[in-house]
Amino acid sequence: VNVTGVPNAGGNAPAGPGEGEGLDLAPFLDGAVMKRVVADAVRQGGWGKLPWAYDGRKNIIVARELPGDMNRAFSCTVPNEAGKPQEFQLVLQLASRPSLADLAQFLGYHQQLKSTEGVPMPPAPELPQDCLMALDMVVKHSATMREDWWVLGKSNNLMFPPQQSDSRSRGLGGGAEVWIGYCQSLRPVQRGLAINIDMSTTAFITPGPLLDLFLQELRLNKQDLQRPFQERQRKQAIKAFKGMKMTATHLKMKPFVCKGFGAPASEYMFEGDNGPLSVAQHFQQKYRKLQFPHLPCVVTGSEKKRRAFPVELCMVIEGQRKSKLSGLQTAGIIKHAAVRPDQRMKTIQDCMAKSKLTTDPLMQPFGLQISSEMMKVTGRVLPTPVVAYSGGATMQPDGGAWNLLKVKLHEPRDLKCWAVVCLLDRQRAEQPRDGPGASLTDFLQEFKIVLNGCGINVSAPAARLYLEHNQPVSDIMRRAYEGIRQTHKTEAPQLIFVVIPEKDSPFYREIKYESDVVLGVPTQCVVARNAAIGCLPKGRDRSQYCHNLTMKVNAKLGGVNNIINAAPDLPFNQHPDAALSWLAANWENAPFMFLGADVTHSVIKAENARSIAAVVGSMNRSATRYATRILVQKSERDLEMISGLKEAVKELLLEFTRNTRGKKPERIVYYRDGVSEGQFDHVLSEELLMIKQACVEMGDPSAEYNPPITIIVVQKRHKTRFFAVNASETDRSGNILAGTVVDQEVTHPFEYDFFLCSHSGIQGTSKPAHYHVLVDENGFLPDVLQLLTYRFCYMYCRATRSTSLPPPVYYAHLAAFRGRMLLIDEDGSSDTASQASSAGNLPGSSVLMSDVHRDIKSKMFYI
Repeated sequence: VNVTGVPNAGGNAPAGPGEGEGLDLAPFLDGAVMKRVVADAVRQGGWGKLPWAYDGRKNIIVARELPGDMNRAFSCTVPNEAGKPQEFQLVLQLASRPSLADLAQFLGYHQQLKSTEGVPMPPAPELPQDCLMALDMVVKHSATMREDWWVLGKSNNLMFPPQQSDSRSRGLGGGAEVWIGYCQSLRPVQRGLAINIDMSTTAFITPGPLLDLFLQELRLNKQDLQRPFQERQRKQAIKAFKGMKMTATHLKMKPFVCKGFGAPASEYMFEGDNGPLSVAQHFQQKYRKLQFPHLPCVVTGSEKKRRAFPVELCMVIEGQRKSKLSGLQTAGIIKHAAVRPDQRMKTIQDCMAKSKLTTDPLMQPFGLQISSEMMKVTGRVLPTPVVAYSGGATMQPDGGAWNLLKVKLHEPRDLKCWAVVCLLDRQRAEQPRDGPGASLTDFLQEFKIVLNGCGINVSAPAARLYLEHNQPVSDIMRRAYEGIRQTHKTEAPQLIFVVIPEKDSPFYREIKYESDVVLGVPTQCVVARNAAIGCLPKGRDRSQYCHNLTMKVNAKLGGVNNIINAAPDLPFNQHPDAALSWLAANWENAPFMFLGADVTHSVIKAENARSIAAVVGSMNRSATRYATRILVQKSERDLEMISGLKEAVKELLLEFTRNTRGKKPERIVYYRDGVSEGQFDHVLSEELLMIKQACVEMGDPSAEYNPPITIIVVQKRHKTRFFAVNASETDRSGNILAGTVVDQEVTHPFEYDFFLCSHSGIQGTSKPAHYHVLVDENGFLPDVLQLLTYRFCYMYCRATRSTSLPPPVYYAHLAAFRGRMLLIDEDGSSDTASQASSAGNLPGSSVLMSDVHRDIKSKMFYI
């Protein structure tokens, strides 16, 4: 039964739904009001004793037919957001009758596969989404209907019980605080239906006086509020507070949404009863004199019916999520979320107890019985590979990690044509006030020693430049570039080494735009604090930082840091130890390619918001060098598909062929990040087709080129966690061991998927990656594909530890993020670049992206 409702009086009523549809009430009504309306309708209908559940938006599920007509209307009078009685009209329409038999058939299909092995089977049934959604509503109903709980998310999967009263322990600074709750969903797995429940930490706006948030967000004190407000500060306030829900303390009214900030209260004029009047004058006459008349007024309402309120009389209401966080706020969230596995397990059990699902009387009428115990599943720990360096040196990782000391990189590249740019004051960089031993010169000498120790020969930099007062970053970058060209007339610039003051430096984007778009030379940024340039090191070994920089520099120069040691010569797709080594050993006769792809979205919500896609492809025998293509497309947040994939893959295939002297890859493995289960069919029907079309359009049309393709979707945005039963089977952080794979019981009822925790825990609870094999024309056995993926995670060029995702996925993510940086300014506006290209843009799109310089598309400039 769908629920639709519109106010009977007051407000703009939304258009009603069509037959069999529902109208989502969330954009029009407060959640608590919606619950009151539905509860009143249930009472009036006389079916309150029947088992029913509401999703908080537009759907009701009932266990059996309602008495009387299933389609009916109710007039409900309930308290609105301001606590005043208000009449609403609510309409019920019969939408569907979900069948539990369809769900049982879906869940039982894998048993049929086992019992009829070798016998042709009927096509796999589709998941009855309506039935699963209905049962999901049932298990969430009790939490949804509690007015003191906050239930958020598109599927009401985030649940926050009343928070502790002491907000100081939860404060993140800057007007934000962390709420701790849990996320919950009903999922079909091999064992049947399972409740997936996990701890959730989310940032919320701190409720209270808007004036307090003003002081925190704009970094002001109360003396500053007595001075005239600057236009720059007003724009900053709009960026920080636009879209927030507030109330006015001098009126009993519904909450309103901040649409922006207008003129100061002393200057904001409107037509009063006796002529023009400022907001400050109005409040002095009717209420009281404003304390801060220089502050801009909060404006709300439509352009035709604009209303203005003084900041000091506005209160920010509770329960609003904060979407954009500062670096310090993000660190605070991580601190609260990164709890040890034993603590997380206890929190999950506490959340389960708070949900009261095991004793909820609503479960039994819908045929549900929920256990209070976590599921116990069987996992395997894959063997750890041996990491190989230059000269036959090998390292055996311990707990997923190893040390770079006393080994030379597998393929080091010499650093000859480079320059140094320092964005610190020269005196601070070379003569620090904190004492000797922390100058830029000292750091460069130490860094050279580390580079040499890793096998990289280093020449003196062609130039060392310091930022002068009011000098544009673009100017000093171009001077460094020209310095390299003049010193090394016949060789191309390799690298510009840039010292920045801090990690979140405003210079960073400008540096990368200049290097990636204008100059076409990679840059390596060095954070002065981390390198102890201009200050004394704070108990930190600078050698480790130099080694980390060395790995990134070598990758940007086209070198190879490490590979995985060869395994026995066995058929590549039939033995777990053979996949990577077989592919590498047969490179000359049967070269292969690994592809990775990801999409990142704009942080702003606007019609012209853009998404950036990145596709990377391996270019060498060991799958350690990658070329990149970055594509801009119109943002569709619910659709992660990559338009322009065919052209990107075709360009990568052509570049691969040039690198291998005319040989095309004979096998392709495509790791795809960031798509949900509902988009798998789209990947198969569109992206697989685009990759195959790219292969067909390669070279001679008469020569059929159709290499076998394996597509693996990688997911990290899930809530599945694994906890070791025995403490002896954990790493030092208490997490499951690196290499733990689970491919039964909690996986899909019959599709090809597995969970792999390929990394060792550092802080918090390790999250495994969830891999879905959509197509496998290469014929990998499951054990082979799992070990191939796991070994791949020891080849990430920026780390001496195994990673949680395979390198192609990481590189695609980094490249997409770099593309977004080149496209979007800090305030969300598009850039007016000196060089722009529409290559990779959607047809008909007016959005242009600053195209990456052709000289670095084949380099890993985004590392």
